[in-house]
Amino acid sequence: MQIGFIVLLLACSAQLAYWMADEYRYTETVRDHRRAAFEEQARSSAALLRAGVPWSQIRASQTEIDLGPDGVPRVSAAMLAQLDADRFHRLNRYAWEGSFFLLVLIAAMAVVYAALREEHSLRRQQEDFLAAASHELKSPLASLRLSAETIAMRDPAPPHRAELVQRLLSDIGRLDQMIANVLDASRLSRESVRVSREPVDLRPLFASVADELRPLADDCGVRVLLMIDDGLTVDADREGVRTIARNLIHNGIKASRPSAGTVIVRGAQDAQGVTIHVDDTGIGFAMNEARGLFQKFHRIEANGHERLPGTGLGLFLVRRCAEMDGAVVTASSDGPGHGARFEVRWPASRTAASES
Repeated sequence: MQIGFIVLLLACSAQLAYWMADEYRYTETVRDHRRAAFEEQARSSAALLRAGVPWSQIRASQTEIDLGPDGVPRVSAAMLAQLDADRFHRLNRYAWEGSFFLLVLIAAMAVVYAALREEHSLRRQQEDFLAAASHELKSPLASLRLSAETIAMRDPAPPHRAELVQRLLSDIGRLDQMIANVLDASRLSRESVRVSREPVDLRPLFASVADELRPLADDCGVRVLLMIDDGLTVDADREGVRTIARNLIHNGIKASRPSAGTVIVRGAQDAQGVTIHVDDTGIGFAMNEARGLFQKFHRIEANGHERLPGTGLGLFLVRRCAEMDGAVVTASSDGPGHGARFEVRWPASRTAASES
């Protein structure tokens, strides 16, 4: 398609050049013919003047002819200048019209090319999402089948049965997380979503989410630490804050799994608002990738070529939920292998501001 665009642009440029060259020759021919006609009038005027016709009478009918200093009729300098001006005006008009046509064509081609690239990128992201979603569905389903078959066929001892039941619950939690993300992404992609704001105490909410994800963290060998003071409150949508908490902690656990690291959730409040920091000791990322982390279907590469498991919707949901609450979310890292920090800042609530 790029070659096709280039060929089309070259063909149109060549056509424009041909039009200009043809118009140059045509206007030159027209000018020369008109000049020859006026020179013929000048010779006729000279013949009439020699025949005794008064110059005033000749001049009245031949306005393009002047009487030279030597008394010989000739084409007036003003008419010769007018012929050149008419030719220049026509060439200039063709040059502007042709250039405008070429610029419009280039702009249209650029818009079409950008749209096609965007469509290609979106199609590729969707294909990656389908592949990731299929894998995310297949893994817990296979584990669920294996655990259920083990319980049904072997009737394990109570300790082993409890372990299998815990695994079943963990796999069901993974499925629930993925389905919730897909549904939330579909809902939050619409601009008409309404939120219901209320005072939200962050510590119990984040503690509840951490408890939900504890089985996953234990399976990954990752510790989740909460360092949020009691009474740290934001004026926000409760479900939106829960979505932010669940996806940030879940993302930190996945990123820290290769190193069996730690995810630390901190909270702070100042005059500008409330900030939650989620730090992990995981794979990190290059800072030029920070902006793309919150795009839909984006997934970080774990070791240069393999991407982290997941659907690529978690951080997109974090950004959308934060935006709807008027909050700002940012990501930073010291580079691959050095962990990452995600920060969500809610502005100071009106209630808090009036109380202070």
